[in-house]
Amino acid sequence: MQNRTSFILVLIGGIILLIEGITGSIGFFAYLELIETIPELVLFVPIVNALVWLLTILAFTSGFGTIGGGYLLTTKRVGTGKFIIGLSVGMGLIGLIIKLAQLIWFSGATAVLDFFVIAAQSLGWVGIFLTIAGRQSAKKPDEV
Repeated sequence: MQNRTSFILVLIGGIILLIEGITGSIGFFAYLELIETIPELVLFVPIVNALVWLLTILAFTSGFGTIGGGYLLTTKRVGTGKFIIGLSVGMGLIGLIIKLAQLIWFSGATAVLDFFVIAAQSLGWVGIFLTIAGRQSAKKPDEV
């Protein structure tokens, strides 16, 4: 099997992205309950709630896309696999950045100070870095 190491890195990264997509927004829903108690912010709760669900779905599906693209790395369709991984990880990366921005927005300046701690402890970032490393290390098969 060609690109075995790349596939393993992408597979692990995709599984981590699946886990992050499932569990990433659970803590944020607790903030939504607090926001509903502030009369000035009640109008924004449905918008923020929809955005959180959208980002959760994007992070979840990016895990599946990453794993599927990783499988293609082991076939002759390495270019297609890299493209699918790029799209999937790109969407997951955008989702994680927006989730981080939401955390900073709702937590205030204290979250800005804890940014690096939050980033270092996030499974999603680890999954994205593993997936990018696997994608970059994949090589096209030798043409006969």
